[in-house]
Amino acid sequence: MSKPSRRPTREARELLKTKITKAQNEIRNDLNILCDPIEHRTQATNAKFPAKSIDEQRLIYEDITSAQISAWRSMLPGLIKQFSKIKDVRRQDSIKHKVTTLMIYGLFIFIFRLSSRRKANKELSAPFVSEKIKEIFPEFESIPHADTLARFLENTNPLDIEKINIDLVKELILNKKFKTLLIQGCLPISIDATQKLVREGLLHDSKWLERSFQNNDQQYIMVVEANITFKNGLTIPLMTEYLYNDTDVLADGSDAQDCELEGSNRLIVRIKNSFKRLKIIIILDNLYANMNTIQLLLSNRFQFMIKLPSKIKTLKKELNSQRNFYQKIEKQLYYRERKQVFCWKNNIKYGDKSDVIIHVVSCRDKWFEVDKNTGEIVVMVSEHCWISSIEISIDNVNELCNLCGRKRALIEDSMNTEKNRGYFYENAYSYNWNGMRCFHQLMRLAHAINAISEFTKTLKKYIKSLGVLCTLNIIFEALSNPWLSDDWMKIQLKKDARLYLNL
Repeated sequence: MSKPSRRPTREARELLKTKITKAQNEIRNDLNILCDPIEHRTQATNAKFPAKSIDEQRLIYEDITSAQISAWRSMLPGLIKQFSKIKDVRRQDSIKHKVTTLMIYGLFIFIFRLSSRRKANKELSAPFVSEKIKEIFPEFESIPHADTLARFLENTNPLDIEKINIDLVKELILNKKFKTLLIQGCLPISIDATQKLVREGLLHDSKWLERSFQNNDQQYIMVVEANITFKNGLTIPLMTEYLYNDTDVLADGSDAQDCELEGSNRLIVRIKNSFKRLKIIIILDNLYANMNTIQLLLSNRFQFMIKLPSKIKTLKKELNSQRNFYQKIEKQLYYRERKQVFCWKNNIKYGDKSDVIIHVVSCRDKWFEVDKNTGEIVVMVSEHCWISSIEISIDNVNELCNLCGRKRALIEDSMNTEKNRGYFYENAYSYNWNGMRCFHQLMRLAHAINAISEFTKTLKKYIKSLGVLCTLNIIFEALSNPWLSDDWMKIQLKKDARLYLNL
């Protein structure tokens, strides 16, 4: 005897679908009345290309490429000047390509999102592409082979490339480009760790970390990244700290390896050394909610927002004592379509000696969703808690929680972009330890340039409708095909190179 089918009938499925749609419309209509809609960074849809003719397509290509060239010509001359200062250890009598040429070539590998050295050789050596780049940057005198770049980077200090990235950010800060995006007068920097790549066996440099996985030996690379994460969604890659095997430690038989906390502590010190007078707020995950990290941040005079883990019972208890005193922000019914209430406790003495003063805050969200099984509207609730160095009040709780603490997710999205949206984060480009780190720094610098360019007025408009990847592909296609006339290019090169950001 066959078992009765539990699958709903077609009529029941149609009724459920109608009920779900009605409930979703009800939620959407209420939100449209009560709060402003979320403004998405991009609204790219599965639509046809907007141009109706070749002439219209050319105009779009020219408009987008003009905005990109203007951004490049504003940022890259300073970088090129810095490139020329990188130490060159090659034999001077056998040099064919200058350091500046090699570094511009390496930078454009990642600006154009080329997946390998082999592809870079094919794409960037094409006469049309190289000639256009030479017109924009006369310092790009010749076309090197990607292997020549790799050999040069093997003997280059990756921190020299990272310093160029830092100096680019310093110049923008000095010109007050980010003045409206600061948090309590501080530059927000998020720190997080991720795995760069993994390989089977123990065949690579001894500095690679080692582990056993399913009875197989592996070598892998972990890095701690620091990104500037602004409240408007602009995320700028800044600094990188590699985790590595310390051969001196391993030699004593302790099998100790570098860890994320140690790497992040080194990175915090390096951030302080790079921005000695700048006010900075560090945003961290709950892994970093420990006394060593907190004391290090305070000793370097950094403000911080650290996600509060539930395992710290003492701080959770302090926060729970304020549950009856939740407050709403006046004139803010919703934040990103969610109702919010906050509670906090200030001036908590923390640590073994109670010599550290911190503050804790909780943000409780409530929103509505539709149950896909029943079609009913259900209430959803979530809570986010942080440890803060800044005393909490009703006047700053929204800025600290919503525009700072929650923006730590931007660094995760940025790393996802570098891994899965064209920057090939998990490609080594060189298995030499030093060469690989230099390629990584070039990738991060290129991503920073692209991220800043995306917030220029014209490019932001096109990215909103076409998407990031399509817009970047248009720029490369325009420079690698006869879309842009010589007369048009001469006009662009005569324009003032200024960076107009739409933040």
